[in-house]
Amino acid sequence: MYEQVPDTLAPRASWKTNVPIISRKELLEGDGFVFGFPAKFGMMAAEFQAFLDLTASVWNEEEQLLKGKPAGIFFSTGCQGGGQETTA
Repeated sequence: MYEQVPDTLAPRASWKTNVPIISRKELLEGDGFVFGFPAKFGMMAAEFQAFLDLTASVWNEEEQLLKGKPAGIFFSTGCQGGGQETTA
């Protein structure tokens, strides 16, 4: 199953309107995660960064809410030297 993170701008017409938005609860219930996002100049998308910031308590090492769950990331850029080597 795939989901999207919430937009950081005002609601707008989008091609991805039928894709559900992920929630904190779903992070806790998942068996593992693979996140994918576009990168520009070595930075992840602002929407994904905002999602990580809003769910900071889930990633807290002291609470270990995600302990033992595998995770991975992938990203893409439009050109060579677009920041792939620094995005992760």
